[in-house]
Amino acid sequence: MEELYNIGIDDETIKGMLEINPEISELTDNDIKDKKDILTNIGCTHNQILNIIGSNPILLSRTHEDIISLINYLENKGFDSLNILFDSNPYILNLEDFEIENYINNRISSGEAIDDIIDDLDSNPILFSEM
Repeated sequence: MEELYNIGIDDETIKGMLEINPEISELTDNDIKDKKDILTNIGCTHNQILNIIGSNPILLSRTHEDIISLINYLENKGFDSLNILFDSNPYILNLEDFEIENYINNRISSGEAIDDIIDDLDSNPILFSEM
């Protein structure tokens, strides 16, 4: 948990994070570094990383593979500024690929074009909360 302090998360935020996700106390520094590295690799700034992890402590308990799979899925669908998308709605990182796919498929079956759906989700990240 020392890594949370190393990246600049303050005591009060960590306390709130532990209330939401008590598993954080059992994570290794490498677990936390892995999540930070994933965010760095998609272009997140230090401030974005602080916001994403501080706002969404559930992210820290997700597997590396699940997060990478989600990122790859979003990139394959045409999302290109994931750092901005995740900073706007950090809870997107709690979703599974199939949840987003089902949402997109439901909108396609209602007659919407995939590009319009992606643009809508990209410009209104709160829509991910409907999934």
